[in-house]
This record gives sequence, C-alpha cells and structure tokens, in this order.
Amino acid sequence: MNQVRDRSNLTCAARAEGRSDEGLEERDNRYGLPLSGLWAPLILLRLAAGRIITGKPGRDALFLAARLIGARAMSILTLIVAAWLVDIEAFAEFGVYQTFASLAWIALFLRYEAAIVAAQTDEDAGQALRLCLVVGGALWIVFSVVAVGVGTSDLMRMQVALLLPLSNLARGILRLAFVVTTRIGDFKGLGRGSLVQALLQPTTLLILVLSPVEDTFCFVIADIVGHGGWAAYLVWRRRQHLRPLMQGWAKAALTDTARQWKNLPIYNLPASFLGLAFVLSPLLIMPIVADDVLAGHMALAYRIFDVPTQIITGASTPIFLNRLRPSADRANPIFHRHVMLGLIVVLGAAYAAMAGLLILADPLLNGTGLGNLAEVVPYVALFQLFVALAAPVGDSCALFPQQKRLMAIHGLAVLAGLAVVVLAPGPTPYGVLLSLALLSGLRTLALGELLHKLSSISRRAFTKAPISPAYPAP
Repeated sequence: MNQVRDRSNLTCAARAEGRSDEGLEERDNRYGLPLSGLWAPLILLRLAAGRIITGKPGRDALFLAARLIGARAMSILTLIVAAWLVDIEAFAEFGVYQTFASLAWIALFLRYEAAIVAAQTDEDAGQALRLCLVVGGALWIVFSVVAVGVGTSDLMRMQVALLLPLSNLARGILRLAFVVTTRIGDFKGLGRGSLVQALLQPTTLLILVLSPVEDTFCFVIADIVGHGGWAAYLVWRRRQHLRPLMQGWAKAALTDTARQWKNLPIYNLPASFLGLAFVLSPLLIMPIVADDVLAGHMALAYRIFDVPTQIITGASTPIFLNRLRPSADRANPIFHRHVMLGLIVVLGAAYAAMAGLLILADPLLNGTGLGNLAEVVPYVALFQLFVALAAPVGDSCALFPQQKRLMAIHGLAVLAGLAVVVLAPGPTPYGVLLSLALLSGLRTLALGELLHKLSSISRRAFTKAPISPAYPAP
C-alpha cells in the first residue's frame, strides 16, 4: 500500500512539474532497468511507440484514419471507373484547376485560421473566426477577379475559371469549419464529414460522366459538391454557434486580433508555400535530371505513397493541434523528442512494409511500362515518410507566436533542394532522389525540435491566473 501511495504521489508531483508519466520510469519500469543507463534510449523509444499505438491520441488517430481510408478507397475506385468513361485530356485541365484552387485555399485567410485553434480562450477564438470571415471575404472577391483573368488566358477556359469562385467558397467554409471542429476535439465529426464527401463527390462524378455534361465540368462540379457537402455537415454540427457568432463584432477587436497574430501572414503564410514547394520538389526536379521513363516511374511511386501520406496527415494533424494548443485554464503538453522517435519507428515500419511489397511485386511488372518501378521505391518511400511526419508537426508550430524559425526551416529545405540540382557536379537521378529524401528527414527533425522548444516555452510561460475574455465567443 505504501508503494502504491508513493507511486501516486510521484505521479501527482510529476504532473505538477510538467513532466510526463514516462519520467517516472526512471525509478520504476516494467523492464527493471534504470533509464539513466545504457538502455535508456531503447526503453524510452519502446514506451513512446507503445503509447502512440495504445494511448488516446493513437486511438483517436486510428479512428480518423479508418474513416479516411474508407473515404479514399471509395474515391479511388470511382476515379478508376470514371477514367474508362472520360477523355484523358480532362484530367490535365482539371489538374490546372486544382492547382489554382489549392493555392487560393492556402492564402484565403492569410493563415489567420490557425489563430482559431491557437487562441487561449473560446472568446479569443471567436474573434479570430470573425477576423477570418472579414479577411476571407475580401480575398475571395480578389481571387474571383483573378479567376476571370485566368479565364482570358490560355491556362484555363473561361467556363471552367468561372467555377473557381464556387470552389474557393466551398473550400474556405470547409477550412473554417474544420479548424473550429479541431479546436473542440470533435474527431467523430471530422471522420463522418470525410465520409459525406466520399459519398457525394464520387456519386456526383459518376452521374455526370454518364450525362451529356463535358468531362472537365464533371470533375469540377463533383469537386465543388464534395467539399461543399463536407463543409455543410460540419457547419450543421456546430449550428448552435452560429447565432453567437453574429454578435460581438467590433472594429477595434478585429484590429487587436490581427495585430496579435500578425506573424501568421508575415511568416507562416510564406512558410506554408515553401513547405508545399518542398513537398512537390521531386515532381518538379526529376524531369530535369532524369529521362522520361525514370521521371514517370518516380511520379507514379510518388502518387502511390501519397495515398497513405494524405491519410496519416489527415488523421494526425487534428489530434496534434487539439492536444498541443495553448489554453487559459491548463498548461499545454510538451512535444517530447522521444515521441518524434516513436513516430518515426511506427510509421517507418509501415512505409517499409509497403515499399517491400512493391519491390516484391516488381518481377510481375517486367515487360510492362511499370517495369523497374522498384528502383525508385525506397527513395520515394523515405521522402514520403518524413513528409507524413512533418505535416502535423509543422502545422502545430503555428499554434505559437514565434514563426520566424518555421519559415527559415522550410526556406532552407527548398534552397538545399535547388542546390542539389544546380551546384552538384553532374547530379545523378538516384543521387538527387536520395538527397531529397535525406533533406526531407532533416527538415522533419528540425520541425520536431522547433515544436519541442515552442511547446516548452509556452508551458513555462503558463499561469493559472484566469484570463478575462474581452469578446463574446461564437
């Protein structure tokens, strides 16, 4: 009994000091080995991996991932069916449309939406949401005018460009609804919303491709319906917040909120674009240094591994943001280094298994256009592994005011990737791929270290004195 009481007292003391329960393993662990010895790294790694898999964050992530896997599987199967019914040129035009929509989606709120999750009180989060509505409304008008300009050029037909404002509107509402839902921790709603999109978008696409509607418009309209349906579902789940949102509008409050989070548009927005540029760098660089066949194999392998990467990112990012966000009534957790190592071990095993299956299947592809795909698989798997890890870690860095180092990390990664191509004497395609994979790993480790420092600083600065809300919450 005394041992149990001592253990409980140690646990309470550790929590009061901001230490996790793993720190107590130094005195007592199932292996009977002191963590100060030679076994410390292995034991911490084992404990971190175990907590990732069996802990509540791991269960929440698996819950979300299961729904995202189902949603993605439905979308892929429908896309395969649709590919038999449409002209291949429609995919190229839709790709241009998606590029413009994705760029607008990143910049629409100037990254002020991150303040909704990062705000310490619900009242401040409500003011950040109102600021996003003002900024997003103004930029939506600007982007709509730009869309008309794009339609007058050779990049996109006017009929397709005129649908971009609808896409931006649907994606913008979805983004705001997503961050509000993430702040609340309604992961069930996020998962069900993804299934709503997975039902609406493929069904709409199949109906349209069987109709006289032109192929490109089928993809565009289905995209708008899918994102709009997901957004509508999340807004409906938060419908009780709509009336309070209409109250408490004040110019001074919006100005104060914009000034408080000014580092988001100044540093985090460029960091987002730089991060996207690095993630896409293999697709942009390989056609320059490799022949068409090898570049095509790399692009195919990239798309194959992009599926689990998107699922992992979609499942883990809301969990990271919700658990690490600062709060007025509790100290935020610290993102420990051994958690990053545990994530690398767990996800690394999954990507290694997937890469191994593709390599084993390579002999079956000999004599086809997919032969020798296995030559690029290890490099692409390593690159995508660290992309999957970097996404939630990098997004979580936006929860804290210090944003300069985040932009610097992404910027240095992009510059290093360009240096590999420009400065290296006669770079080989495989050398470039390996370099990009290693740079992806270094970028992820740097982001993990930055998140560790930012979360530690925020925890040390935490005070239990209540913060008086200045504005009504939505």
